[in-house]
Amino acid sequence: GSLDSVYFVIWTTTTWTLPGNMAICLGPAFTYSLLKCGDEVIVVAESLAESVLAAAKFEGECTLLATFTGAELEGIICQHPFMDKESHLILGDHVTLESGTGCVHTAPGHGVEDFVVCQNYPFLKENIVVPVDEHGKMNELAGEFAGLTTDEANVAILQALIG
Repeated sequence: GSLDSVYFVIWTTTTWTLPGNMAICLGPAFTYSLLKCGDEVIVVAESLAESVLAAAKFEGECTLLATFTGAELEGIICQHPFMDKESHLILGDHVTLESGTGCVHTAPGHGVEDFVVCQNYPFLKENIVVPVDEHGKMNELAGEFAGLTTDEANVAILQALIG
């Protein structure tokens, strides 16, 4: 079947960094579940699926379609959730199964761990995006959010994601 509508579920407390997303980092040895939940097909770490669905207040049935290791998923190219750009599936040892989804939002222009893990991937290392200027405002690389402060961008990006 088509993988055009499969969603890797990421979790972030810094919504304003999403325009800087360049990758989704997975744990190489972790098991990831491909789940059909209602009309959506999602990927989350197998051991976190129940807590993710509870946090999302999903009350329907989910069907397990397949499982993969993070290493098996490396190299897949995803569509950014609201910008016309790619997000690459990469591997990192900093990914944990303690909370979240096991799929880590990776914005190397904003975080040290993100920057370090992207150094292992030349196509990311050479093209790091920093969509915030020296005044704490989103710049032209943030697309429609350019000119907003990071606090304003948090609200606007959440609204864009909700639709």
